[in-house]
Amino acid sequence: MRVYVARHAETNYNVLGLCNDNPKINVYLTEKGIKQAELLRDSLKEVNFDLVITSEFPRTKQTALIVNKYHKAPIIEDARINDIITGFEGKPVEDYRRIRNADKNFWTVRLNGGESFEDAELRVKAFLGDLKSRPEKTVLVVTHQAIARLLYLVANNLPHDMVNDIEAGNAHAYQLEL
Repeated sequence: MRVYVARHAETNYNVLGLCNDNPKINVYLTEKGIKQAELLRDSLKEVNFDLVITSEFPRTKQTALIVNKYHKAPIIEDARINDIITGFEGKPVEDYRRIRNADKNFWTVRLNGGESFEDAELRVKAFLGDLKSRPEKTVLVVTHQAIARLLYLVANNLPHDMVNDIEAGNAHAYQLEL
């Protein structure tokens, strides 16, 4: 199975530098984000997607709808690829990263009742396991920065300390073979 993993395009919260753990909060693509999603759509125009999977967050759904314009593949959502729960809802992303990365074990630390990277990794492993058993040949997954990084890390069996080195900018996509 060929899987394209894309991070959602730029949002109002990206511009403000804020965390968003709750899919019910009104976080949406900016004008720049819409253009990014259109560029991503155009770069993937020749790929024949059988299925598109998004998280429960509106920003991933918005991005997927734009990218799926040429494909018209079925779109489903899966909560296992929701963004990591930082425990910093509406607070600066930089504060979350600084505190998490300063911890002696950034992989297992849970902040303010949020999830650890280890918790999110378990969700990603379960998602990939189920994805491998699906009949589709080419799938687009639209998710979030941390989850896109974890999907790459898990699929390629990389060490945990490489997670922050994996490219996952807004509307960035990479390909996996499962």
